[in-house]
Amino acid sequence: MAESPAARIPVTILTGFLGAGKTTLLRRILSDAKGVRYAVLINDFGALNIDAELVVERTADRVQLENGCVCCSIRDDMVGAVGELLGGESRPDRLIIEASGVSRPLAIADALEQDALADRVALDGTFCLVDADTFPDLDFASTELAIDQVTGSDIVILNKVDLVAPAALASVEETLRGAMPRLRVLHARHADVPVEVLFGPREATPVDAPRQHADHAHGAREHATHDHDHDHDHHDHGDEFATWQWQTDRPVDLKKFRRALNALPTGLLRAKGVLRTDGDGRRLVFHLVGKRREMGFEEHPAPAVSTLVAIGRHEAIDAAALGAIFEDCLASEAAA
Repeated sequence: MAESPAARIPVTILTGFLGAGKTTLLRRILSDAKGVRYAVLINDFGALNIDAELVVERTADRVQLENGCVCCSIRDDMVGAVGELLGGESRPDRLIIEASGVSRPLAIADALEQDALADRVALDGTFCLVDADTFPDLDFASTELAIDQVTGSDIVILNKVDLVAPAALASVEETLRGAMPRLRVLHARHADVPVEVLFGPREATPVDAPRQHADHAHGAREHATHDHDHDHDHHDHGDEFATWQWQTDRPVDLKKFRRALNALPTGLLRAKGVLRTDGDGRRLVFHLVGKRREMGFEEHPAPAVSTLVAIGRHEAIDAAALGAIFEDCLASEAAA
């Protein structure tokens, strides 16, 4: 029996050219799992270098961590490796695939849609790490591959920005945006990225007494993890990112909602919502990650209060502007 969309394991793909910081980011995630059981597939298994105190068991191609996470080598058969992980005794909460430096993310995404996996996993986000320092020095073939990785991803993490002068950083970003003008770019140092950006903002809590509001919430909580490669102060993301929540007890006009999504700022990185629409008793579930958005009805009753929560750069979280965009999506009073 096929699993419902909500029951499928969310998959995150980390891609990027050699040395861009994928493994550093992965180590950050695993060393501060916060109760999430991750399953990880990685090509360069020896480079993972997990803290010894976290390791419960280690073999030639598998590491079991005390926090419930497990890391395995992909070998030659990614589909088979994913199936093996999902068929284990402990069902993971999330699956992360760290692609090799010469892999193209669209090929991995296509593999996840094969019949053997399509009902068991759901692509949640594809993130491409780019080394801001070395990108200008790549040869033609490597640059073409890096651009291909960028265009196949939802969000680009422009890493090692602390090593690059502002003018050079702007030049790299201009080159990347030349391939995709509405590219979502996130600057990072030492692959330090908020988990809310990688995996989505935490679920919003519906109000007890339904009301419509659009409040600018506090900044994303601090993401403090241990980095083995650098001795530095951890970055407080609260100054860069903000969360925002919108709720309404009126139904949403689906056509207006679809049109409104085109007006969202590119600095809005993640969003998800559970909505009540006019003319359908089921709930509408909406996800946005970078430039990709998905929505669909699920066989559950629509909520009394529609809720949408988002995270993005502070400059993109204009509460009044975002509120106006979604308030324009409300169905007419007659439909409500």
